[in-house]
Amino acid sequence: MNKLVLILTLVIAHSSFAQKRQVSFAEIDDRVKSIEPAPPGELAYTLTKDYATEMEKVRSIFSWITDHISYRVKKNYSGKSLDIHRLNFKDTEQWKSGNDFMAETVLQNRSAVCDGYARLFKTLCDYAGLRSATITGFAKGDYSRQFKFRCNHTWNAVYIDSAWHLLDVTWASGYTNYSGDEFTKRFDETYFLPSPKDFIRDHFPDDIRWTLMENPPFPQEFVAGPYRNKCFSKYRISSYQPAAGIIEAAVGDTIQISLETTDPKQDSKMTPDTITLFDEALQKIISPVALLNPPSVMEGKPAVRYTFVVRDAGIEWLHVIYNHDTVLRYRLKIKKTAAGPLANQIAKTESFP
Repeated sequence: MNKLVLILTLVIAHSSFAQKRQVSFAEIDDRVKSIEPAPPGELAYTLTKDYATEMEKVRSIFSWITDHISYRVKKNYSGKSLDIHRLNFKDTEQWKSGNDFMAETVLQNRSAVCDGYARLFKTLCDYAGLRSATITGFAKGDYSRQFKFRCNHTWNAVYIDSAWHLLDVTWASGYTNYSGDEFTKRFDETYFLPSPKDFIRDHFPDDIRWTLMENPPFPQEFVAGPYRNKCFSKYRISSYQPAAGIIEAAVGDTIQISLETTDPKQDSKMTPDTITLFDEALQKIISPVALLNPPSVMEGKPAVRYTFVVRDAGIEWLHVIYNHDTVLRYRLKIKKTAAGPLANQIAKTESFP
């Protein structure tokens, strides 16, 4: 009899647990509407305490942000800032990370631009014990015509059930009008954990690993120029060669790339962004990359020249390193037949205002 009672108890417990796991996205989306803003740690607990799976917890955080945070345009920006004086800085336990400060600011103002959205998502995931990352890169939208092919957006990746997934909580929240002075809130399911092949159609990351694809395609913007990483804007780079972002070469060819700067001495004082996420799940899907470090400084003018000999037909990307930062990324297309020097492929220098 005792054995029968035990079996029934286990069956009931299992049934209850299984039922708890089967919470629909629609139910989660409805629940978050009534949850009021709170400090990040408290809010993360409230949003995730009733769920057993990582997927449900991520959905709750994602849905809450899209429902409660508006894109920051002039009409919905209060201009409030954090009152840091309320913290006792003698107590180091109260010191907060940049993400925490950003998250509190967003929660206080109830508005943000893409960086604030992404940092709030990551902060809530951190407090909820969920692995996530903040991704920077190029996003192609109606507004992207205002930008050259460079970093202009921030989104996230989250680790669910032993795999990384992509999402964009900003674009899922709604959209702005063409002039960018009015925000319309509208939830867009498209940007919650889409497949990498769909996501890359309008999101191209600084770090190629965050495409989550073995052989990611390259955007048409590469035809006009190489991809300018986030670090590009840190330095005083006035021009570069080649101007085109796609370089065709055969095995045995020598490729020359050069940068010209207005103040190399000042550039050298900049602190490089050396923080890199090493993750086994990411390392398995990295595309073949060659890192080009500057071997010399050209005499007579502030320019840096890079030389790369194509020895491996499998190399697909050339990352140009300046002051230990990746500043430019070229796509390398290997030709089947041998070719001569690539001097004729070096286009005119592109200058910047």
